[in-house]
Amino acid sequence: MAEEYPINVNVKVYKEGIGNAFRKVAELGQKKEWTKLLETIDGDPQLINSCALVEKNTAHTLNTPLQHAALGSAPKEVFEQLLEMGSAKCLKNLAGETAYDIAAKSQLSQDILKLIEVSKEIKQRETIIAKLEEGLHKVILGRVENLIKENGQALPQVAYLFEKGEFYYAVPGMYGGFRVTKNGDKGIVSSSWIRVCGGSGQEHEIDNDGNTKLVNEGFV
Repeated sequence: MAEEYPINVNVKVYKEGIGNAFRKVAELGQKKEWTKLLETIDGDPQLINSCALVEKNTAHTLNTPLQHAALGSAPKEVFEQLLEMGSAKCLKNLAGETAYDIAAKSQLSQDILKLIEVSKEIKQRETIIAKLEEGLHKVILGRVENLIKENGQALPQVAYLFEKGEFYYAVPGMYGGFRVTKNGDKGIVSSSWIRVCGGSGQEHEIDNDGNTKLVNEGFV
């Protein structure tokens, strides 16, 4: 089963309770209230890679709980528990920094840096991943650019695929989304569909240079 990609949108897209949950996690991280943060995520595991949603007059950072832990110089045990809960090491905030980048800049311990270091596969394929990401974004915007803009939605980071495996990127208002998988050594595949529109399926191959090709369409 595909991993659900942690989408980030304008707070108005979701019901108030969901927006409040995202906001609470971010605030607990900012306040360094680690016990409450871990308890909150334990009660709702889908919040493990969440970021505060886009809100008017509020700074938007895309910091996940793991990045808040790095920013707040949390104890090693907090990092260990967040990783056990499913924190993604590869996700970057709006400044382009992973939790490791933040921790290294803050000179946290080597034990912590080893825990949250991004995998060698991702680091070695950084240039290719950037091109794959460019191609995937082109495919997504080609289908639902209006919804992405309307939602204020952050586009997916392809490194997530190489850390967590195939993922599903939902687009509120599309009644569907994009399933992203590896295509051997050739690149990645995006399968997208709209559930309320029969025959809306499209499958694109994206090669390691970021080139996209529609290879199948019309499926449910």
